Amino acid sequence: MRTALIWDERYKEHDIGKQKYISIDEFEMDSGLAFENPYRLSLAHELLEKTGLLNEMVSYRPDFATDEDLLKVHTTEMVEKVKKASKNKINTEVGEAAVSSPGSYEIALLSAGGAKKAIDVVFEEQDVKQSYALIRPPGHHATRTSPMGFCLFNNVAVAVEYAKEKFGLERILVLDWDVHHGNGTQDIFYQDPSVFFISIHQDKNYPLEGGEITETGELSGKGFNMNIPLIPGCGDQEYIEVIDQVVTPAVNTYKPQLIIVSAGQDANIYDPLSRMMVTREGFKKMTAKVKELAAIHCDSRLVVIQEGGYSLPYFPIATLGVVEGLLEESLSWQAEIEKLLPYSDFRPVIHPILDEIRKVFPTIFKELKV
Repeated sequence: MRTALIWDERYKEHDIGKQKYISIDEFEMDSGLAFENPYRLSLAHELLEKTGLLNEMVSYRPDFATDEDLLKVHTTEMVEKVKKASKNKINTEVGEAAVSSPGSYEIALLSAGGAKKAIDVVFEEQDVKQSYALIRPPGHHATRTSPMGFCLFNNVAVAVEYAKEKFGLERILVLDWDVHHGNGTQDIFYQDPSVFFISIHQDKNYPLEGGEITETGELSGKGFNMNIPLIPGCGDQEYIEVIDQVVTPAVNTYKPQLIIVSAGQDANIYDPLSRMMVTREGFKKMTAKVKELAAIHCDSRLVVIQEGGYSLPYFPIATLGVVEGLLEESLSWQAEIEKLLPYSDFRPVIHPILDEIRKVFPTIFKELKV
C-alpha cells in the first residue's frame, strides 16, 4: 500500500500579503507576513523532500474543481462574491478574516481540486489507499454562505460530496483536529447523517462562538456532529486520550466507508494562533491511530486534507509527523530534542469533558444507526 501526496507549486500564488495591526487609535501598521502565507506549504513540502519521505510517496498534481463542485456545498452568491473579488487588482476582504488576492479564485479551485484528487487516488489507483492533500487556501471555516478565517471554499465539504456522488458512499467520517473549531464543515453537514463530523479544538479560540459539546446536529443529522472542546495547554497525551476514549468508539459505531482528516497542525506547541502543545510525535501517533481505524472499517482508505498551521519553523515539522504516521516511519531527526520539551499532564482535567461527551452521545457506546 502506497501513500499519495497531492501538491502544486501554484498554491503559492494565493498571497494575501501582510498581517495588519490596528492600534487603539486606529492607525494601521504591518506586523509581518499574514499567518496564512505561501511559505507554509512550500516549507513543509521541502522538508518532506530533504528528509527523503517524499521519495516514499506517489506524487500527483491536482486538477481544478468546477463551479458545479462548489455549488454543491456553497450558495451562488458566495461563489460569485469570491470570483468577483479575485478579479480585483488589490486584496479584497470577502468574509470575516478571509481575503482574496488577485487570482485567488482560481487557486481556491485548485485547492478544492486537490481535495477531489485525494479522493480519486484512494479509490482508483490500485496500490494507493491513503492520500495527503497538501493544499491551500484552507477550507474548514468556510460555511455554506460565507468565506471565513483564511478559508475561501470548504475543500473537505467538496471532497465529501464528490466521494458520495462518484463512488456511492453512504457513510463518511470527517475528523477535524485543527486547533480551531471546524464551524464551516459543521454548518454544511449539520443535518446530514451520511457525514459524521468530529471536531477536536481549543475551547473558545476561533471562532469565539460555537463548537460546544451540545451542538450534535439537527433533524436527520441529529447525533452525527461531535465537538470536543479542550482547555489550553493540552498536548500529545491529551490528544491521544481523546482519540482512544471518544473518537475510536465513535468510528467503531458509525463504521464509515471513508475517513477524511481535516488536518490542521496548528495545535502544535509553537503555533502563534493557539495555546496547545502537540509535538511532531503527537501528530505521528494520532495519524497512526486513525490509520488503524481506516484499516478496520474502510479497506484502509484514508484521506488527509491540509487546513491550518502557522508557525513557519514548526508547522513543517508537525506535518512531518503526520506523514511519518501515514508511512509508519520514525525518523531520528530532532526526536531527542522534542523529548526534552516541558510538558504537563492535563489528562485528569479533560476527563470531565470526555464524560460529558459520553452523556450527550450515549448511543456511541451502544449502537448508532444511520
